[in-house]
Amino acid sequence: MSKTRQEWRDRLGRPAMVVLFRTPLRWRFAVYFAEPGGVFDGALTDEPAEGPHESAQAAMCQWVQDTFQQPVTVTWKASKQPEWWTGTVHQVPNPPAEIAAP
Repeated sequence: MSKTRQEWRDRLGRPAMVVLFRTPLRWRFAVYFAEPGGVFDGALTDEPAEGPHESAQAAMCQWVQDTFQQPVTVTWKASKQPEWWTGTVHQVPNPPAEIAAP
């Protein structure tokens, strides 16, 4: 990973919430961050707009993991807006390293 990308990721902080919504052309998203805070928005370019929301949600979770290089799960909830979902991002603790026997 480039130093610039690492710095960008460090400035944004930990992803805390995701908003995912369908538009006529594509799935769009916004990622909200905990301390120090901020928001990043974009689009899922590999998910068709007419595809099922479950597929877009899985792709969004994978995007967060790949972008921030940390395992996460996302708990999704339908919004009051049609075709909108909000997700709470949960960090998955790294498993403890195995200790080699002497």
